[in-house]
Amino acid sequence: MDKLPTRFNPAELARSGRATQITLPVSHFARFSAILADDSGDVVIDAKFGWTEDRLPVATGTQTSNVNLSCQRCLQALASELTSQFSLVFIASEADAAELPEEIDPVVMGDSDDIHVVDFIEDELILQLPARVIHEDESDCDPAVIAALRNQAAEKPGEKEAPAGTHNPFKGLDELLK
Repeated sequence: MDKLPTRFNPAELARSGRATQITLPVSHFARFSAILADDSGDVVIDAKFGWTEDRLPVATGTQTSNVNLSCQRCLQALASELTSQFSLVFIASEADAAELPEEIDPVVMGDSDDIHVVDFIEDELILQLPARVIHEDESDCDPAVIAALRNQAAEKPGEKEAPAGTHNPFKGLDELLK
């Protein structure tokens, strides 16, 4: 397996049918790392290049990232390994992307023959983030944060009254429903 350069020409790699790998720090992926708890960790990309039936360059493979996500319960870092498979077709323009079947994920190259590895895989990294991130066991969360959340919930037993002078056009409906 060859080492994938940080900038590469997908058509050249497809012609040779190369299998490649690259490891990059998470900090190289600005949009991806902005979503995480911090920018520590690495992204490992294993890809094999070839051609689609329509003779478009394609990269298939897996990416694995070791990252720190933010627990939505306690907001502390939660170490996670995220892995996903990808199959990306390299095309010249957005117009070409519109002509592809929905199941094909395009990478728009623009006028350039080569692409930076960050531009190649960053969208896939973002898409594989879980929708809900919490420690599996509440005891793994920061106890001070959990205690503060419980105290806050105990202080809010009911709905707050609207401030005096606030117009509430539906207030009369409450009495009609009784």
